[in-house]
Amino acid sequence: MPTPVKNLDAMTKHLTQAEIEARSARESSMPARRPKKPKLIIQNKAAGKHWSRILRDIDGLEIIDVLDTDVLAIYCLKLARRDSLQARYLELDVAADSMEGDSYSSAVKTLGVLASDLAQLERDILTYASRLGLTPESRLRLAKRMAEQEEYDPDADLFA
Repeated sequence: MPTPVKNLDAMTKHLTQAEIEARSARESSMPARRPKKPKLIIQNKAAGKHWSRILRDIDGLEIIDVLDTDVLAIYCLKLARRDSLQARYLELDVAADSMEGDSYSSAVKTLGVLASDLAQLERDILTYASRLGLTPESRLRLAKRMAEQEEYDPDADLFA
């Protein structure tokens, strides 16, 4: 498991002024171009709602670029699939309470399969969210990586 990344305010490491400025600049903004909704998302209304909500929620963060369109589309489709599986699971769970005999055991088996599918789908969703920079830890990791990539002179503060 990767080391958790700290934001600039929570760091205890002694940084030079140039390192602090580079890190804070990258944490505050990462320029990106807004992706356009692909045809697959337009055809799936539930995924389209997730697409719109995600882009609205991350509007100021600018962490998703047009290059992330396909990955974001897959992520939204997985969210829509999770929603439909959860609805199906809840319907079957309520219906199973009134069942008896073979139909009850069949419903319990189906509930087990749905629960397993939901668990796997949720793991996939979390992986995609992390890769897209939609989790707090992944956003900090992106900011740290970009700040470290900027060149700075370590001796700049010595000869003021």
